[in-house]
Amino acid sequence: MAKFVLVHGAWQTASTWDLVIPKLRAAGHEAWMPLLSGLENDASLLTPAIGLQTHIEDVISALTHENLQDVTLVGHSYAGMIITGVAEHAPHRLNRLVYVDAFIPRDGQSALDLLPETIAQSFRQQADNAGEGWRLPAGEGHLDMWGLKPGPARDFVRSRLSDFSLNCFQEAIGTPANAAAKLPRRFIACVAEGYPARPIFQRFGDMAKQEGWGYNELPTGHDCHVEMPDAFVSSLLADS
Repeated sequence: MAKFVLVHGAWQTASTWDLVIPKLRAAGHEAWMPLLSGLENDASLLTPAIGLQTHIEDVISALTHENLQDVTLVGHSYAGMIITGVAEHAPHRLNRLVYVDAFIPRDGQSALDLLPETIAQSFRQQADNAGEGWRLPAGEGHLDMWGLKPGPARDFVRSRLSDFSLNCFQEAIGTPANAAAKLPRRFIACVAEGYPARPIFQRFGDMAKQEGWGYNELPTGHDCHVEMPDAFVSSLLADS
Protein backbone atom coordinates (compact mmCIF):
# COMPACT_ATOMS: atom_id res chain seq x y z
CA MET A 1 0.00 0.00 0.00
CA ALA A 2 1.34 3.42 -1.00
CA LYS A 3 0.35 6.86 0.26
CA PHE A 4 -0.27 9.57 -2.30
CA VAL A 5 -0.76 13.27 -1.67
CA LEU A 6 -1.85 15.06 -4.84
CA VAL A 7 -1.44 18.81 -5.28
CA HIS A 8 -3.23 20.61 -8.08
CA GLY A 9 -2.05 23.39 -10.35
CA ALA A 10 -2.95 27.01 -11.02
CA TRP A 11 -6.53 28.02 -11.86
CA GLN A 12 -7.83 24.66 -10.64
CA THR A 13 -9.23 23.22 -7.42
CA ALA A 14 -8.49 20.11 -5.37
CA SER A 15 -11.42 18.32 -7.00
CA THR A 16 -9.46 18.19 -10.25
CA TRP A 17 -8.21 14.87 -8.78
CA ASP A 18 -11.75 13.44 -8.45
CA LEU A 19 -11.21 10.89 -11.23
CA VAL A 20 -7.89 9.71 -9.78
CA ILE A 21 -8.51 9.38 -6.05
CA PRO A 22 -11.12 6.57 -6.34
CA LYS A 23 -8.86 4.59 -8.67
CA LEU A 24 -5.93 4.79 -6.29
CA ARG A 25 -8.11 3.72 -3.37
CA ALA A 26 -9.68 0.90 -5.38
CA ALA A 27 -6.15 -0.39 -6.03
CA GLY A 28 -5.56 -0.54 -2.26
CA HIS A 29 -3.64 2.71 -1.78
CA GLU A 30 -4.31 5.77 0.34
CA ALA A 31 -4.74 9.22 -1.20
CA TRP A 32 -5.26 12.79 -0.06
CA MET A 33 -5.74 16.07 -1.94
CA PRO A 34 -4.91 19.10 0.23
CA LEU A 35 -6.92 22.29 -0.18
CA LEU A 36 -4.75 25.23 -1.20
CA SER A 37 -5.63 28.58 0.37
CA GLY A 38 -7.77 30.71 -1.92
CA LEU A 39 -7.87 28.17 -4.74
CA GLU A 40 -11.31 26.72 -4.43
CA ASN A 41 -14.40 27.86 -6.33
CA ASP A 42 -15.09 30.82 -4.00
CA ALA A 43 -13.10 33.67 -5.57
CA SER A 44 -13.69 35.88 -2.51
CA LEU A 45 -11.28 33.70 -0.47
CA LEU A 46 -8.32 34.60 -2.66
CA THR A 47 -6.38 37.60 -1.33
CA PRO A 48 -3.10 39.34 -2.22
CA ALA A 49 -1.56 37.86 0.95
CA ILE A 50 -1.67 34.34 -0.49
CA GLY A 51 1.51 33.26 -2.25
CA LEU A 52 3.66 30.24 -2.99
CA GLN A 53 4.84 29.89 0.60
CA THR A 54 1.21 29.82 1.77
CA HIS A 55 0.58 26.81 -0.43
CA ILE A 56 3.77 25.07 0.65
CA GLU A 57 2.62 25.50 4.25
CA ASP A 58 -0.88 24.22 3.36
CA VAL A 59 0.61 20.93 2.17
CA ILE A 60 3.00 20.61 5.10
CA SER A 61 0.06 21.21 7.46
CA ALA A 62 -1.91 18.45 5.74
CA LEU A 63 1.00 16.03 6.06
CA THR A 64 1.45 16.95 9.72
CA HIS A 65 -2.25 16.83 10.59
CA GLU A 66 -2.56 13.31 9.20
CA ASN A 67 0.90 12.40 10.57
CA LEU A 68 1.81 11.06 7.15
CA GLN A 69 5.16 9.40 6.50
CA ASP A 70 6.59 7.63 3.44
CA VAL A 71 4.46 9.75 1.10
CA THR A 72 4.55 10.00 -2.68
CA LEU A 73 3.98 13.71 -3.23
CA VAL A 74 2.48 14.55 -6.62
CA GLY A 75 2.41 18.05 -8.11
CA HIS A 76 0.70 19.15 -11.32
CA SER A 77 1.90 22.22 -13.23
CA TYR A 78 2.37 25.15 -10.77
CA ALA A 79 2.40 22.59 -7.96
CA GLY A 80 5.88 21.56 -9.08
CA MET A 81 6.89 24.71 -7.21
CA ILE A 82 4.90 23.61 -4.16
CA ILE A 83 6.17 20.04 -3.88
CA THR A 84 9.75 21.24 -4.31
CA GLY A 85 9.22 23.59 -1.36
CA VAL A 86 7.58 20.88 0.74
CA ALA A 87 10.56 18.59 0.11
CA GLU A 88 12.85 21.33 1.40
CA HIS A 89 10.96 21.67 4.70
CA ALA A 90 9.58 18.17 5.33
CA PRO A 91 11.79 15.64 3.50
CA HIS A 92 11.42 13.14 6.35
CA ARG A 93 7.75 12.67 5.43
CA LEU A 94 8.38 11.86 1.76
CA ASN A 95 9.65 8.87 -0.19
CA ARG A 96 9.45 10.33 -3.70
CA LEU A 97 8.21 13.23 -5.81
CA VAL A 98 6.16 13.08 -9.01
CA TYR A 99 6.07 16.14 -11.26
CA VAL A 100 3.10 16.08 -13.65
CA ASP A 101 3.81 18.39 -16.60
CA ALA A 102 5.18 20.70 -13.93
CA PHE A 103 7.71 23.39 -13.15
CA ILE A 104 11.02 22.21 -11.69
CA PRO A 105 12.48 25.25 -9.89
CA ARG A 106 15.98 25.93 -8.65
CA ASP A 107 16.76 27.87 -5.49
CA GLY A 108 15.69 31.50 -5.84
CA GLN A 109 13.48 31.02 -8.91
CA SER A 110 9.83 31.96 -9.26
CA ALA A 111 7.29 30.47 -11.65
CA LEU A 112 7.44 33.70 -13.65
CA ASP A 113 11.18 33.14 -14.07
CA LEU A 114 10.42 29.75 -15.59
CA LEU A 115 7.83 31.00 -18.07
CA PRO A 116 8.63 32.51 -21.47
CA GLU A 117 8.85 36.28 -21.03
CA THR A 118 5.94 36.90 -23.40
CA ILE A 119 3.65 34.72 -21.28
CA ALA A 120 4.91 36.16 -18.00
CA GLN A 121 4.24 39.65 -19.33
CA SER A 122 0.75 38.67 -20.48
CA PHE A 123 -0.05 37.48 -16.95
CA ARG A 124 1.18 40.77 -15.52
CA GLN A 125 -0.97 42.70 -17.97
CA GLN A 126 -4.00 40.55 -17.23
CA ALA A 127 -3.58 41.18 -13.50
CA ASP A 128 -3.25 44.92 -14.11
CA ASN A 129 -6.22 45.10 -16.47
CA ALA A 130 -8.67 42.75 -14.79
CA GLY A 131 -7.37 41.89 -11.35
CA GLU A 132 -6.34 45.01 -9.41
CA GLY A 133 -2.71 44.20 -10.10
CA TRP A 134 -2.72 40.69 -8.63
CA ARG A 135 -5.80 38.59 -9.44
CA LEU A 136 -5.74 36.34 -12.51
CA PRO A 137 -9.33 35.39 -13.34
CA ALA A 138 -9.96 31.88 -14.68
CA GLY A 139 -11.68 31.39 -18.01
CA GLU A 140 -12.07 29.52 -21.26
CA GLY A 141 -8.66 30.69 -22.43
CA HIS A 142 -7.01 28.47 -19.84
CA LEU A 143 -8.91 25.43 -21.12
CA ASP A 144 -7.64 26.26 -24.61
CA MET A 145 -4.06 26.69 -23.35
CA TRP A 146 -4.23 23.28 -21.66
CA GLY A 147 -5.33 21.63 -24.92
CA LEU A 148 -8.78 20.56 -23.71
CA LYS A 149 -11.06 19.84 -26.66
CA PRO A 150 -14.85 20.27 -26.43
CA GLY A 151 -16.28 17.33 -24.51
CA PRO A 152 -16.44 15.72 -21.08
CA ALA A 153 -12.82 16.40 -20.03
CA ARG A 154 -13.10 20.11 -20.85
CA ASP A 155 -16.46 20.31 -19.05
CA PHE A 156 -14.97 18.53 -16.02
CA VAL A 157 -12.08 20.98 -15.71
CA ARG A 158 -14.28 24.03 -16.43
CA SER A 159 -16.45 23.17 -13.42
CA ARG A 160 -13.31 23.10 -11.27
CA LEU A 161 -11.75 26.40 -12.29
CA SER A 162 -10.62 28.92 -9.69
CA ASP A 163 -9.17 32.40 -9.90
CA PHE A 164 -5.42 32.55 -9.27
CA SER A 165 -2.95 35.13 -7.96
CA LEU A 166 0.01 36.63 -9.76
CA ASN A 167 1.71 36.69 -6.34
CA CYS A 168 1.92 32.87 -6.39
CA PHE A 169 3.83 33.09 -9.66
CA GLN A 170 6.01 36.00 -8.52
CA GLU A 171 7.19 34.57 -5.20
CA ALA A 172 10.60 32.92 -5.45
CA ILE A 173 11.26 29.57 -3.85
CA GLY A 174 14.00 29.07 -1.28
CA THR A 175 15.68 25.66 -1.52
CA PRO A 176 19.27 26.12 -0.33
CA ALA A 177 19.53 22.45 0.71
CA ASN A 178 18.15 21.24 -2.64
CA ALA A 179 16.36 18.51 -0.67
CA ALA A 180 14.12 17.54 -3.60
CA ALA A 181 17.16 16.32 -5.53
CA LYS A 182 17.90 13.82 -2.76
CA LEU A 183 14.56 12.04 -3.26
CA PRO A 184 13.59 9.70 -6.09
CA ARG A 185 11.74 11.73 -8.72
CA ARG A 186 9.51 10.97 -11.70
CA PHE A 187 8.27 13.29 -14.44
CA ILE A 188 5.01 12.57 -16.27
CA ALA A 189 4.99 14.56 -19.51
CA CYS A 190 1.86 15.50 -21.46
CA VAL A 191 2.77 15.31 -25.14
CA ALA A 192 -0.36 15.70 -27.26
CA GLU A 193 0.73 17.18 -30.57
CA GLY A 194 0.12 20.90 -30.76
CA TYR A 195 -1.32 21.49 -27.30
CA PRO A 196 -0.49 25.16 -26.64
CA ALA A 197 1.23 24.89 -23.24
CA ARG A 198 3.44 21.98 -24.27
CA PRO A 199 6.55 24.10 -25.06
CA ILE A 200 6.42 25.58 -21.54
CA PHE A 201 6.71 22.22 -19.81
CA GLN A 202 8.60 20.19 -22.39
CA ARG A 203 11.92 21.63 -21.27
CA PHE A 204 11.34 20.42 -17.72
CA GLY A 205 10.60 16.92 -18.99
CA ASP A 206 13.75 17.05 -21.08
CA MET A 207 15.74 18.14 -18.02
CA ALA A 208 14.28 15.29 -15.96
CA LYS A 209 15.31 12.77 -18.64
CA GLN A 210 18.82 14.21 -18.81
CA GLU A 211 19.17 13.94 -15.03
CA GLY A 212 18.05 10.30 -15.02
CA TRP A 213 14.67 10.64 -13.34
CA GLY A 214 11.88 8.18 -13.87
CA TYR A 215 10.08 9.48 -16.94
CA ASN A 216 7.04 8.66 -19.03
CA GLU A 217 4.73 10.39 -21.47
CA LEU A 218 0.96 10.47 -21.92
CA PRO A 219 -0.62 11.55 -25.25
CA THR A 220 -2.84 14.24 -23.73
CA GLY A 221 -3.02 17.95 -23.15
CA HIS A 222 -1.91 19.43 -19.83
CA ASP A 223 -4.56 17.65 -17.72
CA CYS A 224 -3.55 14.03 -18.27
CA HIS A 225 -5.15 13.05 -14.95
CA VAL A 226 -8.51 14.13 -16.40
CA GLU A 227 -8.10 13.03 -20.01
CA MET A 228 -6.55 9.62 -19.23
CA PRO A 229 -7.04 8.88 -15.51
CA ASP A 230 -6.38 5.14 -15.81
CA ALA A 231 -3.09 5.62 -17.64
CA PHE A 232 -2.18 8.39 -15.22
CA VAL A 233 -2.74 6.11 -12.21
CA SER A 234 -0.62 3.42 -13.89
CA SER A 235 2.16 6.00 -14.24
CA LEU A 236 1.88 6.88 -10.55
CA LEU A 237 2.10 3.24 -9.55
CA ALA A 238 5.14 2.54 -11.74
CA ASP A 239 7.57 3.01 -8.86
CA SER A 240 5.31 1.96 -5.98
